[in-house]
Amino acid sequence: MAKIISHLCCTLIFLSLVAASQCERLTVPNQIPAPTWCVASDSATDEQLQGFIDFACNGKIDCRFIQPGGSCYDPNTPRGHGSYCLDAYYRIYKDCNQIGTIIYKDPSYGDCLYI
Repeated sequence: MAKIISHLCCTLIFLSLVAASQCERLTVPNQIPAPTWCVASDSATDEQLQGFIDFACNGKIDCRFIQPGGSCYDPNTPRGHGSYCLDAYYRIYKDCNQIGTIIYKDPSYGDCLYI
């Protein structure tokens, strides 16, 4: 009887260690990277966004997609263009900026692709 209990205890300890290691794997951040995008935050003003567009389009990122005729020109607003620029900058410099916010849903629309 003592031998059976001993084996049972060892089995339970083994199973608890396996279960604990599985939980650890599931909760460790960045093990399965989720796709993320950086877009204009709700609190960003048009002035802040225009300032960022001017900064980023001055040689930091490729802004041809938000120029007239570009696939991300519409909507032709600081928020629309700012979101595209924030994400393009985020892709290169890994910085979402204080006027941006990280999202987990692809903001692409129509022919405008956020990559």
